[in-house]
Amino acid sequence: MRILPYILLSGLLLAGAVTADESYHEARRLAAEGKIQPLESILKRIQAVRPGEILEVELEHEGNSILYEIEMLDAQGIVRELKVDAVTGRILETEEE
Repeated sequence: MRILPYILLSGLLLAGAVTADESYHEARRLAAEGKIQPLESILKRIQAVRPGEILEVELEHEGNSILYEIEMLDAQGIVRELKVDAVTGRILETEEE
């Protein structure tokens, strides 16, 4: 799985006006501090239960929660957006795009 290109291309965009580079570093810092799970771990878990091609990843702050929003293309050609709790790794919501 080629994760890094997706991170660099889509950025990990935080809510507000920050650059992809700043948000990428913020996500790495939060993961290094143990405040969120590393994206690599989240993607491995998701791929195990919902295989598909990762199209885009964003890191979002919603209220007191930090979420990974992961857009993926499944084997049936359907684009889905998954909202994943960045702390627990639990899939909170899945919707078709």
